[in-house]
Parts: sequence; structure tokens; C-alpha cells
Amino acid sequence: MFPEEDTPKFKEVKARYEGGEDLRTIASDIKMTPKAVKDQLCRYGIKRKEAIVTSNYKLPPDASWEKHLEVIKQMDSLVAIHQKIPTEITIKYDTDLPIGLVQSADWQLGQFGVDYDSFQRDMELIASEPGLYVDIGGDAWQNIIQASKTGSSHNQIPIPVQLGLTVLTIKLLGLRINTIRTGNHPHWSTALTGEDWLGEKTKQLNLVYTKHGAKVNLIVGKQAYPYMARHIGRFNSSFNPTHSNKQEQRLNYPWARFTVFEHQHIADMEQYRYDGKECIAIRTGTYAVYDDYAQQWGFYGAHVSNPTIVFFPNEDRMVGFKDMRDGIEFLRAVRRKPR
Repeated sequence: MFPEEDTPKFKEVKARYEGGEDLRTIASDIKMTPKAVKDQLCRYGIKRKEAIVTSNYKLPPDASWEKHLEVIKQMDSLVAIHQKIPTEITIKYDTDLPIGLVQSADWQLGQFGVDYDSFQRDMELIASEPGLYVDIGGDAWQNIIQASKTGSSHNQIPIPVQLGLTVLTIKLLGLRINTIRTGNHPHWSTALTGEDWLGEKTKQLNLVYTKHGAKVNLIVGKQAYPYMARHIGRFNSSFNPTHSNKQEQRLNYPWARFTVFEHQHIADMEQYRYDGKECIAIRTGTYAVYDDYAQQWGFYGAHVSNPTIVFFPNEDRMVGFKDMRDGIEFLRAVRRKPR
């Protein structure tokens, strides 16, 4: 039976319950069910009191501004091992003979609508031609992984096979490779996973990787030909494809003897004079000549083209060719005739 109000037993039960003791223990001591005890406690308005916890624990002080910077700098240097690439590099060819440098991009390997026969012939020619080197530009493989391009993602060979063909092509070209750079298609995976697959592979193969672009000091014999090559440029014009090159040079790369931009799949080459020197603007072509991208623009201009420049070693002279085979024919002739 529940004790009468104001009796010592009532005060004891009240104190035990307010103090947090288990209701079942109290009920057992006074020979009642827990529910009956609970009802009586509610009748008298008796509630448990919030426990007051005393402790000597104190929150640690916040790390200082200087400490935050110190730790973040350490983490940044660790991440940089995997992310950063040089913004300026020098590549020297110790030769007394002219050399040729091919700009080949937008292979789009793995998708349907690619001229794989032309690709095979061109790669085998580059790999076997004396004095000829190549910059492998962006979008070497298709790599459609974006949800917004789900339809296009079905119009391709499985991505691991694309990567396999890319690596085998790189190995085929071997020492002919001058530099390698990325494009928006390969970079989709990098942005998604944080891992630059192409960057890691070029490290393994001991090749020069310029990622989105870098100043390249190309030295042929005693002559320097600094240049900038990137996948995507600004100031694009469908009426004047090299407009982007010339504006980029004027604003950002006044030191460049030639500039290379890719991505649009429409090749062009222009030789002009800037700051008292002969310069060349290059837009690369593509092997994806009858794919979705070409079709949506009405097949306007997309064509196979690997523009090539022949550089002379002991005089300031470079000769550009929109067609790689024209450049190779010229290269063969001038390498036979010492100047």
C-alpha cells in the first residue's frame, strides 16, 4: 500500500524516486506493482529530478590559427605528391638535324564513330619515323561516365578496354612521346574519384605529363621554341578556329612560339608574326569523325588531322603542316640535306 502523504515512509519513497532509483525496486519494497506506484506518484505530482553531474572535465582549447595553418600545409604537401605537376618544363633534343613534332589529340578511343583504321596507320607511322616525336593531347579515350550522357555511355567499348588500348598505344609510341596531357573526358574520372589515372600511369612509364597544360621550353640543338599546349581554350570562334590561340597568346603567353588547343575536333593551322617573331597557331583534329558529337553539329568540320611542325636545330626556323604526312615528307627531305 502506498504510504500516506507527509508520513516518513511517503517522504522516503518520494526522495528515492526523485533521486533516480529504479521504480521496480521501490515498488518491490512497498509490496506494490510498478504501475500502481507510478500512478500514485503522478497523483501527487512527484517527478524525477534532473541529475546534476559534477566533473572536472573541461573542453580542450581550440587549436590556434598558426596550428591550423601548420597542419593544413603538411596535408597539402602530402596531397601535392599526387596532384601537382610542373608548370614549366624543359625538353632538349641534342641534335644537328631537324626534328618533327606531331600534335595528336581527341582520339576518343573506345567509342563508336572513330576512324580506327586511320588511327592505326598514323600511330604505326609515328612510331617508326626517324626524327619524329609526338605530343599526346587530351581525350585519348572516351570515358563517358556522366549521368547526363547516359545514352552516349552505351555507345562505347567498356572503359577498362579503352584504358588498355590507350596504354598499349603509349607503349607503342614509346620514346617518340614528347609530352602527354589530359582532357575533359579523362578528367571526369579524376574529378569523380580524386585519382588521376593518366598521371599515375605516365609516372610509371617515366613520361612527361603536363596535365591541363604547362610552359614547355622545347630546345632543338641550340635553338629554343617555347610553347603552350592545352586541351580547352577560351575565345573560341567557329569562323576563326585559331582566334583562341592568338588571343590566349596575347593575354597569357606572349613568350610562346606556337600554341596548341584541342577539344573542338576541327583542325586548323595558321602561321603569323607576333612580337617580331614567326609564330604558329594549331587546332588539332580528331579520329571521332562520325560519332554523336560530329552528327549533332551536322558533320561540320570534324576530321582526322595531326598538325606537325618541323624545327631546325641551329637557326630560328620552324615550318608547320596541317597534314602530318606533308610534314613527314618535308622532314625526310631536310634531314637528308645538312644545312
